[in-house]
Amino acid sequence: MSRSNHAHTPQGDSGSSRSRSPRRQQGGVPAWVRPFTRANHALDASARLLVSTARTFARSQRCLHRRPVRASRTLREAVALVRDASARLIRAGQELEVAQKCLGRNAREDVLQPVDDASARWREILIRLHETAEGVFALHEDVLLGLETGALVPERPAERRPRIRLAPRPAPVRAFLRLRQPRVVDRIAPILRRRRRTPRPASVRVPQRSLLGRAPPLLISL
Repeated sequence: MSRSNHAHTPQGDSGSSRSRSPRRQQGGVPAWVRPFTRANHALDASARLLVSTARTFARSQRCLHRRPVRASRTLREAVALVRDASARLIRAGQELEVAQKCLGRNAREDVLQPVDDASARWREILIRLHETAEGVFALHEDVLLGLETGALVPERPAERRPRIRLAPRPAPVRAFLRLRQPRVVDRIAPILRRRRRTPRPASVRVPQRSLLGRAPPLLISL
């Protein structure tokens, strides 16, 4: 009589053979937690990018009159940072919307409070983003206009440093072949002579084997 392979497979309450973990049995993680966490990470990244943008903006202001071309390049970097911060902020808003939809209207107050705080923080970062973007774009336009009208004199390009080129030295092949030993033994002998620490004994006299006990030690004559 043949037995089926799934005869002894443990089954759950619903009849499925897959065993459920305690985390799934207790309900698992709520649906709003993961989008809320992703939204917080995106908000942190956007805030860090805005801080980097402010530093880049201040660096371009310091060298605006002395090196306007470099200031324009630095402002381009600031524009790229603003775009990255805007993309992260958009992602955070989308994740917050998903979290709010998962919570619904009948959620508890202690659960709604962190989502509301994240939404308030999102609005604050949005205001900072608009102010920073306006300042960066306005200063960049002023720099480009000053370079076009001549109000800002572009700096001279940096002089190229002279490159130090070393002439290749040919290997002393002829001298090597002249001093090279033809036999391998002659080439290895000096190396072995340098490595050898103890002198080789001149002769070794081995005593005869004793049948009564242990043999006496070797007698080495140097």
